[in-house]
Amino acid sequence: MKAFKILLAAAVAALVAASCSSQKQVNSGGSGLEVTCEPHILEVVGGKINAAITLNFPEGYLKTNAMMVTTPVIVYSGGQRTGTAVIYQGEQIKANYRVIPLKGGQHTQNVSFDFANGMEQCVLELQCKLMIAGKEVALPSIKVADGCIATYRLADLSGEFSLKPDGFERISNYTTETSILFDVNSSQVKNNTQNKNALEVYKSYLRELQNDPRYNVTSAEIIAYASPEGGVDLNDKLSGDRAKAAEQTWSKVGSGLSDDVKVSSVGQDWEGFKEAMANSDIEDKDLILRVLSMYSDPEVREQEIKNLSFIYEDIKKDVFPGLRRASFVVSAEHTGYSDEELKEMAEKQLALLSEAEVLHLAGVTEDRENQKYYYRVTTERWGSNTGFYDLAVLALNENKIDVALAYLTHTEEGDRDVQNLLGVIEMRRGRYAEAINLFEQSGTDDAKKNAGSAKIALGDYAAAAQALAGTGSRNEVLAYILAGQTDDAAAAASDATPRDSYIAAIAAARKGDASGVKKYLAKASEDPVYAEKAAKDAEFADYR
Repeated sequence: MKAFKILLAAAVAALVAASCSSQKQVNSGGSGLEVTCEPHILEVVGGKINAAITLNFPEGYLKTNAMMVTTPVIVYSGGQRTGTAVIYQGEQIKANYRVIPLKGGQHTQNVSFDFANGMEQCVLELQCKLMIAGKEVALPSIKVADGCIATYRLADLSGEFSLKPDGFERISNYTTETSILFDVNSSQVKNNTQNKNALEVYKSYLRELQNDPRYNVTSAEIIAYASPEGGVDLNDKLSGDRAKAAEQTWSKVGSGLSDDVKVSSVGQDWEGFKEAMANSDIEDKDLILRVLSMYSDPEVREQEIKNLSFIYEDIKKDVFPGLRRASFVVSAEHTGYSDEELKEMAEKQLALLSEAEVLHLAGVTEDRENQKYYYRVTTERWGSNTGFYDLAVLALNENKIDVALAYLTHTEEGDRDVQNLLGVIEMRRGRYAEAINLFEQSGTDDAKKNAGSAKIALGDYAAAAQALAGTGSRNEVLAYILAGQTDDAAAAASDATPRDSYIAAIAAARKGDASGVKKYLAKASEDPVYAEKAAKDAEFADYR
């Protein structure tokens, strides 16, 4: 903390002619007023420059019939800003100002200024004037602080957000299934129309898979079942026999499709029974399912079904027949269009592409107008939530806030990415508290980073550092610096960009690391903007 002194001798000489009585009341000695300021290098916090100026009045400095006016003024390249004046009065003055007794005293003036561009290089002065017997004289200005740290303005408040995933999968997995039915207690495939039609349709579908070069069959499986009637042992054997019969049928349906067919037997199909019951029109089906869920032994469950004689016939007629079956399950990989193929399709057959394919096409398109066009296609054809959101992102990248908001009105309610984007818009508008509320509602990783950044803007540096710790945010290192966590800042610093290097140089300066300051400033100064800034920045006052 630096102290500044001002002597009254010159002022007294100017007031000698006021009157003989006045001359007797004014100190003509050389004792000086001592002025200190905290901080002595100003700092911007939350857009404000706040300081505390303390005046130490020595004994006899302000006589009983004297008054003194002190006015804080910030002088900078853009002009000057005047703060609130404070008036001090001697003990005999009949007014309501701050009384300074003849024996001396101390008083602290709290001053606050709104930050303006150019104040990084400024001087905080205390302009004073003395008044006695109706006469006044200006005293020399007192420089109480020199320079202003505006490091918080390095915060990137543009927000962190990204396009939504397009949902496009180059390689996707498909499973197709059909079933053949058996009569009660039989392992012979039913020779009925239902089975014949199912097999013919499935056979045709499998041939299409074989003939389509984009599909690759990865597995084939036969799974045989029995309905939960007739006892566990009987159904286990019956299910196994049905598996063998189905394997013979498969040789006619899926011949050449897969040489390694997995065959399995389930036995009594209780899971299938519960699903079939739930989907049936049988009265009291919910009651039946609750009763059966009380028993884990399959034989007991089977007996309980039979005990429900009032509906047992309906179960035998409507539920059990579909459970006497064997299923053919074929899995395959599908290879989608390449990016080049999608671009060709866009020129000739855009209408044939799916929503995910058009969204992916937009993401790989370099031309911005084409990108917007493809996103609009998804909104017009499918009312795509992703399309509307991504259009809002593109608009925000161009800082077209109203356009972005218009697109966001069409997105799904409760979309967390949308909440984050709305928070970014509020942050860009300077509504930081509202932005933080939206970021907290969103809860995405980007939103958490943005909430920390907004807390920097509000001057809550400790909370910002806590929120951004370990996130990799563009403002993480800066938050550590502002919160006084210089070790954390130095550990996380990087020189990936000129801005990163500049912030790293500040971290080094605050640690007293001269070599680090030199190294990082050299990197940052490759950008002329940061080279010019470094030459004026009070952070580096001790390293020039």
